[in-house]
Amino acid sequence: MSAARLWRDPMLRTWEFRAGLLLRALLIVLLVPKIQQQWFLPFLDHAIRFPSLDPWSSFLAAGGTPLAYPYGPVMLLAHAPGSVLGWLIDAATGSGAYTGIGFRLGLLGADLACLLLLRRLLPTEQPRMLLWLYWWSPIVLFVTYWNGQTDIVPIALLLLSLLLIRRYRPVASGATLGLALAAKLSMGLAAPFIGIYLWRNKRLRSMLAPFALACAVLATLLTLPWLASSGFVSMVFGSREFGRVFDLALPLGDELKLYLTPTLYLLAAYAAWRFRRISFELLIASTGLSFFLVVLGTPAPPGWYLWLVPFLVAHQLQGDRSARVLAGGFSLLLIAMHVFISSGAAVPSLGWDPAPAIATVAARITPHIHSLWMTLVVASGLVLIVQMLRERVGRNDYYRIAQKPLALGIAGDSGSGKDTLSRALAGVFGDHSVVHVSGDDYHIWDRYAPMWKGLTHLNPRANDLQRFGNDVLALMDGKAIVCRRYDHSAGRFEKPTLLAKNDVIIASGLHALHFPRLRRRYDVSVFLDVDESLRRAWKIHRDVHQRGHDLAAVTGSLERRAPDSQRYIHPQKAVASLVLRLQPVNPQQLERGIAPDQVRLKLVALIRNGTYHERVARILIGVCGLHLDVQLADESGEVEMEIEGDVVAEDIALAARSLVPGLQEMLDIRPQWEDGMSGIMQLLVLVHTEEALKNRIQ
Repeated sequence: MSAARLWRDPMLRTWEFRAGLLLRALLIVLLVPKIQQQWFLPFLDHAIRFPSLDPWSSFLAAGGTPLAYPYGPVMLLAHAPGSVLGWLIDAATGSGAYTGIGFRLGLLGADLACLLLLRRLLPTEQPRMLLWLYWWSPIVLFVTYWNGQTDIVPIALLLLSLLLIRRYRPVASGATLGLALAAKLSMGLAAPFIGIYLWRNKRLRSMLAPFALACAVLATLLTLPWLASSGFVSMVFGSREFGRVFDLALPLGDELKLYLTPTLYLLAAYAAWRFRRISFELLIASTGLSFFLVVLGTPAPPGWYLWLVPFLVAHQLQGDRSARVLAGGFSLLLIAMHVFISSGAAVPSLGWDPAPAIATVAARITPHIHSLWMTLVVASGLVLIVQMLRERVGRNDYYRIAQKPLALGIAGDSGSGKDTLSRALAGVFGDHSVVHVSGDDYHIWDRYAPMWKGLTHLNPRANDLQRFGNDVLALMDGKAIVCRRYDHSAGRFEKPTLLAKNDVIIASGLHALHFPRLRRRYDVSVFLDVDESLRRAWKIHRDVHQRGHDLAAVTGSLERRAPDSQRYIHPQKAVASLVLRLQPVNPQQLERGIAPDQVRLKLVALIRNGTYHERVARILIGVCGLHLDVQLADESGEVEMEIEGDVVAEDIALAARSLVPGLQEMLDIRPQWEDGMSGIMQLLVLVHTEEALKNRIQ
């Protein structure tokens, strides 16, 4: 979405947004957080008054505290525009002091950026709910405007990096994450999970190298030169926050310790690695869980809790009321604790400073009560983690689907287009994600064996169907197989090759639906029931012109195979969940000798156990401009759709986005859709697949 369209978003015209913006403006004008007044603003004021290539060392040389600015150059660049503007305003008005309004305006910009990025990252039909969960988040308002922390800036960069990776822009995403790292090293916690996401999705694997390279190069270029600065090293790497992750530890003997927070983080990364495939939604959930473990496993300052907010918003948007109640309780417990243990803000314009009153109450809070309160915060956070694991991961549809590969079985007579349909489906899933098992590779003998005088390839006894079934089942169970390939041009078997497991298994062959135990394991079973005159024309064209066979031998084979076709092949049509029958629109074209690939076709699809025919019909008519005739068989629940017309691949792609939104993350980045009836067959198989996968997780 362009910037202009973003600003026209109806969400920004709601009273919830405008009231939240007005509240922030009042907080910026009235509140001066102590942490900004004591640390950040003096550093920025010095940097503006005395420009230097090394503002950290310059500030320390002038007597500044090393606690003042524990941030890198990217954070300084983010703070600079607003800070300079505010400094000029203060100078022009003669206030005599740097109030930091411009600095806080910069934080407001990052805050607004987070809202708009979440709007794109977490598409929702309830934009008002997003406003309540983020724009009115107590944690955001407390940490950013009362406590004065600046973590909203690297969080905005992290969200932008995630959005760019979702839009298949790995270099821009990696560079943005590099900026986030240079702003705050803690954002590197997300990097392994993005890497796992890209590696585990074979369609995205090519994006991993450019993403990692862009991230590493930019983070290095923006950090490495400053390592020669003693001031930078002292203020950034010597800050108290840098060592907090090692505070929670178990003693191992007299000298060694087991650092629990890094251990929990590594376990979370390993759990994400164990996902067979990981969707973008699972990436958000697993990254959020890792942030939760790190924050809850340390005596975290208030700014760290800001890291959790985008992931809490995602959890609440997808969850029910219990998720919002738990997140709200966690937020209130957290704020109630940090009001008394962390610095707050004063209201100089009204001459009011609540710090003395807060300190009086805090002095009465014993360490025991403080520890109990911290226990409540951590306990509520752990309950949220458990809920996120159960709801966002354990019950995630994609997670449950991706634990087993998708299995498609395609049967049909010789020359019916089984391999053609298999290649077309591999084109939309991506060859990198598909393993294809062809029944031709399981003929017992090669073409020159004398046994073919008594048997045809259509007879089950001429094929090693037991091995075919075992190999397909092994792939379904995530095991590799060794399979010999049949070379149709030479008529002989090639050396056995290893077929590795993959995300999508396509098993095609004359007897692909022969065994009941194999049929039960397919997610979708397809039978190609091509019009006999068309099939004969296809087979003659293929075997004579492509495979170099003798015409008389091919026609003789067709006649000899006819009885076996009726006996062994066609009965599989009754057990297929989807029967696709291609017919010539004008049969006379074949009789006149027109090449079969030039004959106009229509498709008759018999759908069993499907409820999607009405929406398919609407899309095919409305988007693709096709003619449809739909007939329902009341007694069996079967639906027959007759589809006729011309359609191009671009319209098929558009129809797929509407019909199979749940499969988009399983398809290739650039699916190879086809024109004509082949594209319609691709689409129907995918729609049937999506419905079958929904049944798998019920």
